[in-house]
Amino acid sequence: MKSNVGHRLTIIACTLTALASACHGQQDRTPAKSEVELAQLGETRNVHACGNLFLAGQFTSEDMASIRKAGVERIISLRTEGEIEWNEQSVVEASGLEFVSVPFSGQAALTDAVFEKIRTLLRENATGTMLHCGSANRVGTVWLPYRVLDQGVPLEQARREAKTIGMRNADYEAKALDYVRRMQALDSPPRVASGINDRFLDPNLNVDSFVQRFEVESREVYAARQEVLMACGVLPSWSIADIGAGTGLYTRLFSERVGSNGWVYAVDIAPRFIEHINAHSNNVGLNNITGVLCRQDSCSLPPESVEFAFVCDTYHHFEFPAATTRSIYRALKPGGQLVVIDFERIPGKSRAWLLNHVRAGKDVFRQEIEDVGFIFVEEVLIAGFEENYFLRFRKPSNQ
Repeated sequence: MKSNVGHRLTIIACTLTALASACHGQQDRTPAKSEVELAQLGETRNVHACGNLFLAGQFTSEDMASIRKAGVERIISLRTEGEIEWNEQSVVEASGLEFVSVPFSGQAALTDAVFEKIRTLLRENATGTMLHCGSANRVGTVWLPYRVLDQGVPLEQARREAKTIGMRNADYEAKALDYVRRMQALDSPPRVASGINDRFLDPNLNVDSFVQRFEVESREVYAARQEVLMACGVLPSWSIADIGAGTGLYTRLFSERVGSNGWVYAVDIAPRFIEHINAHSNNVGLNNITGVLCRQDSCSLPPESVEFAFVCDTYHHFEFPAATTRSIYRALKPGGQLVVIDFERIPGKSRAWLLNHVRAGKDVFRQEIEDVGFIFVEEVLIAGFEENYFLRFRKPSNQ
């Protein structure tokens, strides 16, 4: 059978270096080497650069030649409608550049959603980007959280940089600092057992040994797979994220259920698992599966790309549960569902292996997931489950 390369692309979301640092709990948030320095883009106001990312005040249409010459391919504007008298978007797009608007003005409009949007845009690609407002006051403000949370720069350094760039509004600064501290509290150090995921990052991982362990009748989620599949209630044409896909057991089941008009993203941190899933899918003709090699702190899926996310016997492996669950929340379409299957952890009742291996019980996991913004829908009783449980959550429809 010919390989369906055009239909199945392995998304390499982590380099081997990033994977190596992730297994030591460092993720991909190493301090950025680039420093914030003064720059010039024609007559554009108050320009600074960090590598090939430009942070600036307002430019004019006459500045576009200088902006393009500097390698800028995308302009992100923080200005609101009516702040300038000419059509900035038309001028930018006529010059062959991408234009993105994330408008806010005033403390009330500076919400978590604004910080999240800028962080997402810059994480996806900061190269060749110009982030601007009127004076760079707002630019410096949104730069601060990105620099700390996504690039690992110390808070005080990022704060100085933000002021150098142009942040001067005390209310904006307070909002940025509050956001950073809340996000850092959510992303407290991992509480999972040290090295719990090391074996999955091993480039010599023996996949066959895990197939023999995972796909056997003695494992509850395998024996009850058809009942679990029915309880999930997935529909043909849905896009599904199987997060922590492992050997691809549920990936294959979902693939058959959603049919040729649906799609399944098999997400895992283990390169060997992704290779196995892609090879097996090719061999059996399942042409609606994409393998996604993710990071330790993210499912590495585009925003609002799936209707359904499935996390089976994997949540307790999340080294950064808040960050990873937030990424799942972003990946779900409004109204989308998340199903989490994990192990009961009840002191005095659960066996010793579970007590030592699983970091917390059902109520703790449920609260963590709700804290991200999910709405708890129900716990579904699966007849074949004795040690596992099935929880369903929903992303609000208005987000």
